[in-house]
Amino acid sequence: MKKMTEKLLDRVNLAEIGIEIPDLNRITTALGSVANSAYSPPHDYPMSVPAFQSTPTAERTRPKTEKLRLYVHIPFCNYACSYCFFAKRVGLGLPEMQRYLRALKQELAWVEPGTPLDQLFMGGGTPTALPPELLDEVLSAIFERMPRDESKVHTVETSPESISPEHIEVLRKHQIGRVSMGIQTLEQQVLDTVNRRHSAEEALAACKLLAESGLIVNIDLIYGLPGQTYASFRQNFEAIASQGIHAFTLYNLRTNERTPITKFIEENERWNLERLISWRAFVKKTAEEFGFTQTRWHTFKRLNTIAAKHDRAPCFNPDGMGYQLGIGVSARSQLGYALYRNTQQFNTYLERVENGNSPVEETIPLNLGDRKTQFIARSIGDGKSLNRSIYQQAFGSSIEEDFGETIQRLHDNKVIEDDGTHLYLSESGKLVYDLVVACFYPQHAIEWLQQKDKSLLTA
Repeated sequence: MKKMTEKLLDRVNLAEIGIEIPDLNRITTALGSVANSAYSPPHDYPMSVPAFQSTPTAERTRPKTEKLRLYVHIPFCNYACSYCFFAKRVGLGLPEMQRYLRALKQELAWVEPGTPLDQLFMGGGTPTALPPELLDEVLSAIFERMPRDESKVHTVETSPESISPEHIEVLRKHQIGRVSMGIQTLEQQVLDTVNRRHSAEEALAACKLLAESGLIVNIDLIYGLPGQTYASFRQNFEAIASQGIHAFTLYNLRTNERTPITKFIEENERWNLERLISWRAFVKKTAEEFGFTQTRWHTFKRLNTIAAKHDRAPCFNPDGMGYQLGIGVSARSQLGYALYRNTQQFNTYLERVENGNSPVEETIPLNLGDRKTQFIARSIGDGKSLNRSIYQQAFGSSIEEDFGETIQRLHDNKVIEDDGTHLYLSESGKLVYDLVVACFYPQHAIEWLQQKDKSLLTA
């Protein structure tokens, strides 16, 4: 592959470094009337259309499955990034952390002892903002109650300034196989803009520490940050990859009314279709140059390393019947045919759980149309093909019966390809995977977004 030079990277014309941009008119025609923004990535349906109903202290449905996937939210952070809209708390001390962990363990008691744990993901916030002994405490409580599936890789998130050898020792003790660390950028000016409090040197040292631990190491990087260029992104990627990193999660900057970074973005840094496609094509080319293969639309792995062992376990059956429990502030559960979200208020969460009440604050009942869209989102919207037969078995109708006009438009404009049994995205379709999912949104979701004065997608 032709090596990209810094000089060429600073130019607008990506064709000079071997990157072909598809016909934007064709892509625009394929996408039809979908617009330009959402609360979260459009393929994260229905969270991209968070039409929650207020249901304080609602009891969660117990799904008819033997296993559960578990998400644990640790809200503690050492600082607040300006692009982050997740529930977090900065500056709390040991007493608050200890109280929160007691509540987590009390909420975990919802799970019948001995229920098999299909897969664990612990995020936040920053789980390693907890002292190692408290991280040990919460992991011990989880695995004592839920025997793990030894074939699955469990993940804990971290950050460069919070990870320590003592944290790694705890993770290895509990057979956590994967650590995902947010770095986002190594450029000091951009770090300052997004209010990240680590240096490039700290980030690279943390990469080296983790790479030597024997754990699968995944690094998060954002593209499209204020002041970022193609050249600087590639330099960051190369520097991090050289530390022995196994995988990257590469995603475009997203903003909404809760992200302070919005006020720092210049007009020429805001997303449009051309800019989004150009960045995604460049990111893919960069990853391939350094030996990383795209396995999901935002995930790139060195498949000749231990990264190949990890895959995200599903959290619902093909028909949308969910079996994921989320515990902690703001945590989401998909159980049965409903989505539940815990209260986002730290003190309210503590008080409810301590008083023996459900921490749930909001609910989205998933109707048949929602579940069909979710099926599409977790197939072609997540780097996989859509199996016609499985769709028909799950919903009792064919994908053509339900979405024939949309599929025809996408196919005619070379965004979707068809081998007779599967639908999958073309090479140009892969660059707008999330926008394609929005073409399949049910009418009530479109109307909800319109009523909120939001457009469907953020490009």
